[in-house]
Amino acid sequence: MTEKKMFDQLVFYIESCESGSMFPDIASNTGVYAMTAANASESSYGHYCHPHETVNGTHIGSCLGDTFSIRWMENSDNHDINKISLAHQHTAV
Repeated sequence: MTEKKMFDQLVFYIESCESGSMFPDIASNTGVYAMTAANASESSYGHYCHPHETVNGTHIGSCLGDTFSIRWMENSDNHDINKISLAHQHTAV
């Protein structure tokens, strides 16, 4: 896609353990930006875990989200995402 000039800029948000392994050699001159929940060798972290994992009054026994995803969604809810930069999101998330 880069060689065929199919985009000017491309952004990836990846929430997964070891998600940084998806972009080990990303070049800075490609217009591709990737923000991941973890580096290539670490787990991402659960959020809204016990005792906060209640749905309709029932504890479900599992985390309801990932810290990266929750922080990204909360940041997006609190800012006009058409007016903030990726650098701002990177710092905030």
